[in-house]
Amino acid sequence: MAMTFACRDVGVDCPYVARGETEEELMVDISKHAKEVHGYTDEQLNDPEMMKKVKAAIKEG
Repeated sequence: MAMTFACRDVGVDCPYVARGETEEELMVDISKHAKEVHGYTDEQLNDPEMMKKVKAAIKEG
């Protein structure tokens, strides 16, 4: 089942929406976008609170 993540769902004013078949696939896409567009570092992206926030915003369907 397809999964989606939207930057706006975590409070970022950005139209980006990632789509993937698995959470792992989606996380790779989200991480790449967050680094390239928003300037996040690996340390910031691997922060447990950040991961919790991102995973909570992933929607199935």
